[in-house]
Amino acid sequence: MKLFFILSLLVFSCTAWSQGHKVSVKKDLVSVNEEPAFKMVSTTYPDAYTITNLAGEKLIYFNAYFYNSPSQVTSANPNGRIGYFDITFFNEGMDKCEIRIVGGKKALADQIVSEDLINEGSLNETAIKQFCRINGMKFSEEQKKTTIIINN
Repeated sequence: MKLFFILSLLVFSCTAWSQGHKVSVKKDLVSVNEEPAFKMVSTTYPDAYTITNLAGEKLIYFNAYFYNSPSQVTSANPNGRIGYFDITFFNEGMDKCEIRIVGGKKALADQIVSEDLINEGSLNETAIKQFCRINGMKFSEEQKKTTIIINN
């Protein structure tokens, strides 16, 4: 129940913020307020996305991982299945962090825009540092403590 509340709050806050920014996804092109912003190419869909600027320069890579966690077993999730994105930013520091998978391509595009990770075709270094500090690497840390690992 607590997890549901937190996820609902996250989706609501992202949706509320993005009200001023209309994000649309048509095939691989993501537009903000009807202006093309970046491309989001599915790689081994739905397990990975490569984010590029409009010129095709790689900016971000999202790779999905799944595992079962005994601490997450509920009646709605009897296997305790957890899905998360391992994110790599193609910046000087090759910053990395992880987020829970919550929705499809459109939801991910909304999050990229709401977090201001890309600004005028380039990575926003300040936003990336903040995003990575907030999100960290908690899923891979928890995954190390589990014995059942699934990647599909």
